[in-house]
Amino acid sequence: QTSRTSLVVIYKDVYSTTTAYDNKKTKIIDYNEKPQYKKRLQTKLQWSMEWADYFHQLLCITEREELIVPIRAIGARAILDFPDQLDFSKCPVNYSTQKTLLVRNIGNQAAHYQLSTQRQYHRLCQQTKDNLSDSLKECGVDSTGQECFALLTHSLQSERAKVREDPMLFCDGIFSLEPKEGEIRPNCSAEISVFFKPQEARLYKQAVYCDISGRENRLPLHLIGEGLGPRLRFSLRELDIGEVCVRTNNRYEVILFNTGPAEALFSLLPPATAMGSFFTFLPQEGIVAPYRLQAIQISFHPTFMGEFQEEFCFHVTGSPKPVTLTVRGCVTGPTFHFDVPALHFGDVSFGFPHTLKCCLSNTSMAPMTVRLHVAGDGLGELSIDSFTQMCRHSNQSWRKEARGPVEPREFIISPCGATVRALGSEFFKVTLCSNTIREYQLELVVDVVGAGNKWLTLPLTARCIVPALRLLNPVVSFEQCFLKFPYKEKVTLVNDSDFPGCYCVLSQEHKEKAAAWYSSSEPSGIIKAHSSVEIPITLEAQQLGECNVTAEVAVFGREGSPLEFHLECIAHGPVVSIDPEEINFGAIQVLEDRSKIVHLKNHGDIPAPFWVKMARKHSRWRIEPSKGVVLPKSEVLVMVTGNLNDTKKFKDRVKVFIENNHPTIISVQAVGIGPTIVTDKPLGSVLDLNSHFSFSPCCYRFNVTNKGRRIHRLYWSTEGFSISGQSTRLPALRGTRRRDASRHHRAGSPLFKVRPQQVDLRPRQTVEMVLEGCSSTAQEVKEQLLCYATVGKEVEKKQIMQVDVTCKFIHPVVEMSSRAITFHVEKKPSDVLALQYQPLSLKNVCSLPFSIVLELEQPFLVCDVDQQPLPAGSKPVMLDVGEELHLCIQFNPAYEKDLNSRVAERLLRMRFMEHPHEEQITVRGEVYFPNLHLQAEAVDFGCIINHTEQELHMEMTNCGPIPAQYRWSFLTDPHVNTIKYTRKKAFDLPTCPVNICTLEWEVAPCSASWGTEAAHGAIKKKKDALSSTAVEPQRVVRKRTLGQISKVKHPKPGMQEVFDVRPLWGELQPGESQLVTFTFFGHANIVARVTALCHVQGGPTYEVVVTGEASPLATNWMWKKWTEGC
Repeated sequence: QTSRTSLVVIYKDVYSTTTAYDNKKTKIIDYNEKPQYKKRLQTKLQWSMEWADYFHQLLCITEREELIVPIRAIGARAILDFPDQLDFSKCPVNYSTQKTLLVRNIGNQAAHYQLSTQRQYHRLCQQTKDNLSDSLKECGVDSTGQECFALLTHSLQSERAKVREDPMLFCDGIFSLEPKEGEIRPNCSAEISVFFKPQEARLYKQAVYCDISGRENRLPLHLIGEGLGPRLRFSLRELDIGEVCVRTNNRYEVILFNTGPAEALFSLLPPATAMGSFFTFLPQEGIVAPYRLQAIQISFHPTFMGEFQEEFCFHVTGSPKPVTLTVRGCVTGPTFHFDVPALHFGDVSFGFPHTLKCCLSNTSMAPMTVRLHVAGDGLGELSIDSFTQMCRHSNQSWRKEARGPVEPREFIISPCGATVRALGSEFFKVTLCSNTIREYQLELVVDVVGAGNKWLTLPLTARCIVPALRLLNPVVSFEQCFLKFPYKEKVTLVNDSDFPGCYCVLSQEHKEKAAAWYSSSEPSGIIKAHSSVEIPITLEAQQLGECNVTAEVAVFGREGSPLEFHLECIAHGPVVSIDPEEINFGAIQVLEDRSKIVHLKNHGDIPAPFWVKMARKHSRWRIEPSKGVVLPKSEVLVMVTGNLNDTKKFKDRVKVFIENNHPTIISVQAVGIGPTIVTDKPLGSVLDLNSHFSFSPCCYRFNVTNKGRRIHRLYWSTEGFSISGQSTRLPALRGTRRRDASRHHRAGSPLFKVRPQQVDLRPRQTVEMVLEGCSSTAQEVKEQLLCYATVGKEVEKKQIMQVDVTCKFIHPVVEMSSRAITFHVEKKPSDVLALQYQPLSLKNVCSLPFSIVLELEQPFLVCDVDQQPLPAGSKPVMLDVGEELHLCIQFNPAYEKDLNSRVAERLLRMRFMEHPHEEQITVRGEVYFPNLHLQAEAVDFGCIINHTEQELHMEMTNCGPIPAQYRWSFLTDPHVNTIKYTRKKAFDLPTCPVNICTLEWEVAPCSASWGTEAAHGAIKKKKDALSSTAVEPQRVVRKRTLGQISKVKHPKPGMQEVFDVRPLWGELQPGESQLVTFTFFGHANIVARVTALCHVQGGPTYEVVVTGEASPLATNWMWKKWTEGC
């Protein structure tokens, strides 16, 4: 809802007011104590429906100023009602006490709050302990021996120990007790050992309490002990070393005594003063045994002077105070003197060094390092001597104004510093190289390192002069000179003074504007006193006519202008003769270079630069070289070459220009003959296309260009050809298409043709021509190409080209390492079939490279030389001329899973990508297992008389190369083997006059003899059945009477009781044969059919169906046979 509120704003002119808010209501609190006047304004705020904060400004305007009063209204706030104090009253210890509080939000916004407490118990106990300790100290009571404080502390620690489960046994690094806890029986005592181990030399005090169970107060025990440290002292308290010289080494020794019972570990504390750093103690640290001593070596090496008193401290481990040693003394300076009173150089020449020597003696007792310099010498670079100045040829270095603003250093002291040993001496060299014209009154100063500057001085005097030089011939004439050719003369320089001098011919300035150039091979040098020198001068004229130039000679140190002399000459250019004056080429072949020579001969002493050019633009003549230089006294041949592009007369002129001479004109003429048709490829009288594969077109492309000025019409034809040698046609190639037959060369027609046969060529036009031919046979072809042309408007054809074309068509020829590859594998029972490899090499023996594709069917593969199969769909293999490819043929003998011997035969086809010809290699794989050849797959005994037996023989042959072990058995499958009985009536015997008592039956042997065939043919032939009709009586099998026949009952025989095979097992060597005997026991009225199995070890199992039946005498043929026997 909308609510209203009032806000009172206080306006003051001088003092400010502060507004405060509490949680329940708004009020104004004025903190000013002495207000002079106040004005009250009443402001009302109308709040909106939203609980939000508002801010406004109240503008108060008076006659003097304007005031802005900010107005803030706080909207929604969260206000919590929570008690200020929580009183738990009395609570039991070690027990959790809870109390529920009510927290209310009396504001108009949701409140998120968090309650937390502070642990005050430990803090209150510590504060109580501190207050009690302070009270005891104010009363003058010793806190360490008061029971009240101990009780309070014990109570507090006991409570804390219970919480932490700590036995609170005594533990200290100085005092220790053993044992710390135990049990004392009634009327007994216990001995407690107290150990004292001090760490420092001082007094130790410690209170120990004995806590007895069942007693409130503890028994106190006060422990007091004093630690005795090491006792070290020096043999003397102060060491006075007196006066010592600076930079000297001084050695002393003091004794350090240990007067205590314990060993002492000492170490030197580093000194903090500059003089103290000059002292060295050895040893600086160590251990002194009880009642022993240690010698300390002291070294003193001061580097500056003055009195000193230094105190050195040695720290002793375990002692609160260090051991001190005081050293006092005074450091004094050195003394020196020279062996000469002064250094007098006298008169010296400018830039010429002069050296004097002196000896410096050290009269002190210590070696000293000295530094020498000349006071008043320049501070710039070293002065330049005449020998150095001679190598400086720049004009600026020879002029006086070239010197810098800082005076140069003209004195050199060698050595400039040294260490002079005690009571010793050192020689020094002082060199003056003057670069200033003046008199010298200076001092040689000696500075002693570590002692002071300007310790000693030595006077030094000198005077510098420059000698006066003059030129003997100020004008030098060179007379007639070639232009830019050097000529040499000499200029004489004279020195009439008593001092040497240094001179230099200044280099020529502004040479680009000078009529002649001059130079000197020896521009600078030294001229001795009262002598003269000749200076070589070289002059080179740069302009035609008379030349006059001025040269200058500078004297080192001379003030004013240099000496001058004049050079004069008359210059002219080179002298060159040209021959011939006219050139006539006559008739020359067009588009071919024809040359003539022009002789340029130089008769002068200077080279003659020249350049030659033709008078007309786009001239048909060219010049080589077109420019160059004719050396003095030599000749240059200039070749003028003409290349005409039409059959007419050409004229032009040759212009020869010689530098600094007049040009020469030479007339040139020539007449062109011959054709202007050219080809981009060599197309001479003979074109040999080398070898090419037959059945593919041989193409030769070339461009024909008309480089003449008129149009040409070309006609191409092939005239005549010849075939060398007899060609041998290959048999019809597989894959050759009928369209190739159209490319066969027909007798009486040209094989090569040019396309296009007729073409018009405009000037500068180029046309592509194709010479193409193809042959279906291997032969060498020779034909002659003729090209005729009509030029411009001419009608007559002219032969312009004749080319004899030769090409040798060949077939691809591959030399193979073998035409047939055979794999022979014999699989014995214990062997494992593995992949077989045989190498194959293919070599290109023809004169052209070709690409081949190899195709071979399974179980064979083509592999590389590493016996890795070539990837399927691989790219054709490229064989260069004479290149040989090494491959491997892989054979997988386990390509079939049975154990029958087998033979695989495939063709390795080799196709050529460039030719339809195909090569073949026979690949044969033979795999042999232990196999046998049985004469028949079935043995039929037919029908025999009941209760008789019959034998049939079958031949078994080992046709393979492996010995075969076999064994016979019968198949036990009842669905395949059948043995049953049939009911048949007995037949009546006819009347016979002969008294027949018995019948004899014989089994006939096999009348046919089976031969052994080849293994690969006999294995696959179908075997015939072996029957009793094809046998003849061989031996008596069994004899039975007729009366016994009717008395036989029908037993139930087994399979082994009906048929028998002999031998049951055995071994056949390769090529060996053996007869197998099958026996049939004719039980009464039995019909039997069984399967005999021949098991070959490591080979297959052969099946032979054996059948037979028995019955009474019922067949006419048997009766007839029997009666005939009677």
